[in-house]
Amino acid sequence: MRIRPFEPSDAAKVASLWQYWFRDKTRDPAPELVELVRHNYVERPAGDPEVPSLVAVGDDGALQGFLGVTTTPVIKDGERRTLAGVFPSVVAPEAPTMVASLLLRKALAGPQVLTLSDGGHVKFERIWERLGGRIAPTASLRWIKVLRPVRLGAETVLGARSWGRSLGAVWRPVAGGADWLARRAGQDWFGANESAVQAEPLTPAGLIDAVKRVHAKTRLRPDYDETYLAWLLKSMTAIQGQGDLEAWRVLSPTGAPLGWWVAYLAPGRTSRVFALDGTDDDLGTVTDHLFARADAAGVAALIGRLEPRLRRPLATHGTFTHNGGSLQMIHSSDPSLLNDALLGRLAFSRLEGENWFWWGIVAH
Repeated sequence: MRIRPFEPSDAAKVASLWQYWFRDKTRDPAPELVELVRHNYVERPAGDPEVPSLVAVGDDGALQGFLGVTTTPVIKDGERRTLAGVFPSVVAPEAPTMVASLLLRKALAGPQVLTLSDGGHVKFERIWERLGGRIAPTASLRWIKVLRPVRLGAETVLGARSWGRSLGAVWRPVAGGADWLARRAGQDWFGANESAVQAEPLTPAGLIDAVKRVHAKTRLRPDYDETYLAWLLKSMTAIQGQGDLEAWRVLSPTGAPLGWWVAYLAPGRTSRVFALDGTDDDLGTVTDHLFARADAAGVAALIGRLEPRLRRPLATHGTFTHNGGSLQMIHSSDPSLLNDALLGRLAFSRLEGENWFWWGIVAH
């Protein structure tokens, strides 16, 4: 067996493994999965040829495993470096399980300054730590903002059943009325403050400007370009089943950026937040804007990573903490950078991880 960089001709074979492990245990990949592999690992504008995705190939030439690697240019201590995001490896069912460890070991030995897995599974936790990585304890938790508690409970219990979905026209109006009463009684917990701040749709140029201003003194921050961000936002918009992608930049009265957020908003359902950032003094204001937009869209609840910097603003906004979902795994050969990442002192978000396109893999 040998490990080599992923090549465009490997796309269908990788999609075959995704089909087997993430869909229906068959090896005939759906065309959209092949396209998604090519889109993320061939067409992605921000690729670094020195930090490639990896495949394990047997002596017979068969693909035995794949480790997807995506890269983001970053500024670290004033120098331009690379951040790598790794998708937990997939291994052919007939291949040795050690293939996963070998792929990960090879990837972590690359020249990138920091490696993260935003969709880490608990079964990879010990492997990751044995290779020198750490699990981010705070960012592996979730915060949840409940806006419509009755609708959320009904969707969780009834929406998961075929007979419950067929009766949706009956129970959804009832849930809506019950939510009105619940929100009247517990506005601090289930409501959203009216946001009176200025805001504008987040554009690639606007995000680049905001990151530079908000994180001018942060030790590590993304060094985006407009081509990559346009590709990223378009790619996220194309993901099916998560709701409408919204991205906003929140401004001061003078027009200076206070922060930004990126989230899917799905009426009546739990909606996922992929970026929520801003200056230390203004994170609460940015959070207000996010919650108000989600409330106006009819969202039942919002869910996002509990990053260390968000603890205080979220604590004052009636959020809950949930110990579920994927782990955030961090690795760096620089111990001080690793510690800064664990303490939330660096600037990166779920936009730099693989979690957003995971929903494209499982959507069918």
